[in-house]
Parts: sequence; structure tokens; C-alpha cells
Amino acid sequence: MNLLIFDYDGVIVDSLKIFMENFILACKKEGVNEIANKRDFLELFEGNMYDSMARKGMSREKILHIVYAMRDAIIKNQDNINLFDGVAEAIKELSVNNKLAVVTSNETAIVKKFLKDRNIDYFEEIIGSDKEASKVKKIKWLKEEFPGHDYYFIGDTVGDIIEGRMAGAKTVAVTWGWHSESKLMEASPDYIFRSPKELRDAFITR
Repeated sequence: MNLLIFDYDGVIVDSLKIFMENFILACKKEGVNEIANKRDFLELFEGNMYDSMARKGMSREKILHIVYAMRDAIIKNQDNINLFDGVAEAIKELSVNNKLAVVTSNETAIVKKFLKDRNIDYFEEIIGSDKEASKVKKIKWLKEEFPGHDYYFIGDTVGDIIEGRMAGAKTVAVTWGWHSESKLMEASPDYIFRSPKELRDAFITR
């Protein structure tokens, strides 16, 4: 059986505008001027977001202040965040013959509440950044929790593909999220899908 591990922002929910605008605002309030536009923001996700912030010289305290400000902004904007078209249906159908999980840089409770409120209760486990910053470690935890499966990490950024590969999972890039298809191809994912239907069809038959 497959364990399909989904990233959240950019794969399940279309949150780029809200996430990015509030992230840049939080950085500005903390005096971090290196992250001032979309290009700066998306560069953080060419690796692990938290590692990228640290490499820019941000202290752990400053990173936490930015993350907490982001958390509060995301909670306030839950009604303005939408699922990508076709994702809910794909997840429901994939849950029939696959085990599903979420690994995210978002906060566990926020993701759980959002999915529960929209009746998308198909995930065996949801692990956010409040439990661990590294997606590599979180994927490895899932591999230990669900032994004997084929593991796939489904992400929308170069960082997702890198971390999924480092964790020993097959990597699946989706093009409807934050990084462009050409940027994702630079990371050499094992699979690339251009719509939730393509993703669904691939794993219903796999």
C-alpha cells in the first residue's frame, strides 16, 4: 500500500497571497528587509523555510516572532483561504486505497481545523512545524509509524522535493502551487502532475 504524504500550503490550499503578504509584513516589523517581495519570499522555499531564514542571519527568537505573527494572521484569514479546485475530490478518492498524511510548515492545529471544517477527514496523521521544523524528520517519523508502505511526498516547492528525497520518499511535484513547473523541474522530482485529476488518476491505478 502507498502512504501519500501531502504538503499543505500550495498543494491542498491556495494560500500563497495571504501567506506571503503576512510573512513579508511580519519580516518588516522585525526589521528583516531582505524579504521584501515575491521573489525573496519564494527563494526561502528552495530549501527548508526555517533553514533558509536562519541562513539569512535571523536569530531563533526573530524567526519565532515572524512565525507566530504568521500563525495569527493565518488564523484570522481562514475564511479567505480556499482549497484548490478538484483537490477535495482527489483526496477523498485516493483515501480508499491509499493511506494519507500531511507534513507541513504550517501549524498542526490550524491545518487539522481547516480540513475538519471542510469535511476532509481522510488523513492518518498531520504533522506541522510546531512538532518539528524539518520535513525530512517528519517524513521519517511517518515511515516508522507506517512501515512496509511505498512512500510518496507530494509538494509544490523545490524545498519539498529536496526534503522528500532526503527522507527516502519518492517525490511528486505539483504545478498548481507556489513554484513554477520550470523551477520544480530543476529539482528532478520522480513525478510531476499538472492537475489534481492527474494526481488522483496516477495513484488510483498505482
